[in-house]
Amino acid sequence: MSASREKKQRQGATSEKSLQAQQQEAARRKKTVTYTIVGVVIAVLVAALLIWNSGFFQARATAATVGDTKLTAAELSYYYYDARNSYASYMSYFGGFDSSTPDDEQAHPSDESLTMRDYFLEEALSTAKRYAALSAEALKNGHTEAEVKEDLDVQIEGMKSAAASYGYSYSAYLKATYGPYMTAGVFEKMYRQYLLANLAYADKSEELDASYTEDDLKAYYEKDDNADTLDTFEYSYLYFTPEEVETKDADGNDIDEETVNQQKAEALAEAKEKAEEALASLKDGGSIASLASKYDLADNAHADHTTTVGSSSINSVFREDLLALDEDESALVENSESGYYVITFHGRTLVEDPTKDVRHILARAESTTDEDGKLVAPTDEAWAAAKEKIDAIQAEFEAGDMTEDSFAALANEKSDDGDGTTGGLYAKIAPSDGYVTEFLDWIFEDGRQPGDTGVVQHSADEGSTSGYYGYHFMYMVGDNEPVWMRSARSSLTTEARNAWMEELESGYETSLTDGAESVGK
Repeated sequence: MSASREKKQRQGATSEKSLQAQQQEAARRKKTVTYTIVGVVIAVLVAALLIWNSGFFQARATAATVGDTKLTAAELSYYYYDARNSYASYMSYFGGFDSSTPDDEQAHPSDESLTMRDYFLEEALSTAKRYAALSAEALKNGHTEAEVKEDLDVQIEGMKSAAASYGYSYSAYLKATYGPYMTAGVFEKMYRQYLLANLAYADKSEELDASYTEDDLKAYYEKDDNADTLDTFEYSYLYFTPEEVETKDADGNDIDEETVNQQKAEALAEAKEKAEEALASLKDGGSIASLASKYDLADNAHADHTTTVGSSSINSVFREDLLALDEDESALVENSESGYYVITFHGRTLVEDPTKDVRHILARAESTTDEDGKLVAPTDEAWAAAKEKIDAIQAEFEAGDMTEDSFAALANEKSDDGDGTTGGLYAKIAPSDGYVTEFLDWIFEDGRQPGDTGVVQHSADEGSTSGYYGYHFMYMVGDNEPVWMRSARSSLTTEARNAWMEELESGYETSLTDGAESVGK
């Protein structure tokens, strides 16, 4: 074979091997590209799944519309869990709501056609509409977000403090409180709207409250049955209940039903006999106090010349019978098989005694709670610190012009109560209002005059889970309108404000959208 031919053959063999190698490399590259593409797709799918499971997409999905505004699932959750938390707190006193059972598996106790989730969604939409309407009104009237920044910051710090006390981060606490889609940004946005809404609501309330004249209030009193709501009723009562009947004998065996029923009837008859004796004694000039002592009645089983504003506050068992009596007339009223009331009606009147306006400055004494959440009284050092603070404030006031304005300025600057804008003012206080005893006793002490000042100490009730300890520095402002006028003004304001709110909200249609499916689940 010639050298040239052999060379050609070698070249041909080399070309074939090179071609095969190229084909193999191309196949390898194709497979590598394929694997790479598949890997990228899987990575994208895994990332998408992780993002989906995190609630990223669900939180941002449109869950409801309120007027022209779209609410995300996270924003709707703010209202949903606000309604849920309020309901759970209320029902904790009565039972009937199991927070460990899914909301959509519980029927509403008063409407079995609704699940609790349906109910909370309805409440959420209603609240969203109200806040949207009110916050828009606030902005329309010139309020700004800057006005509520300080209150928002206080709320944020309060939430962070609560989170820390439970061992949560701020973010985790918000999710625990308002659902898995809640973020700090959404919470703060929604709470800012709430604060703006409150400004509009307060503006309208103050405007309406101040608009009613004395003639308006008198006209309200004379209208329909309003006198029954505004009059003060005075009455006394004694309550006789049958002795408890044993249902088991000395050996722990059940006593037969007939014997038990016979004994119950005899006990009830004995209670009626005592009530009739007491009634006769009252008609002969006997006193409630002496009869309560004679029959050893419990404190809650008698009242001597008690008063209440509004007939609706009178016990419904004997209300109708009481109001049918003439002044100082008595009667016996049966309370089914539970016992017998002896009642005396002393009269009704429109009390013209004035309410009182007072300013105060509070210096709290720091306290703690025990493992059961009950308040622990302050230490001697804490009491001393609070007393030192209130004494210093009093000294500063007395070193100045000692006017109401100067007191108000000190209250705004130094009081541990209020928001620093009201000058420590509490207006239109009545003796029956729910303020602490020491506070009321000072205000209504005989001889109290405008301009009087004083310091009172207050301690929370022993074993309570709420309340405070500290000192009040008081400043008496003076008299205000009678309680009945305060009540009439409040009723008129409420009626007018409700009508205003209804009109304000009428322009805000609400509806749920597909994004709501993830809320409350």
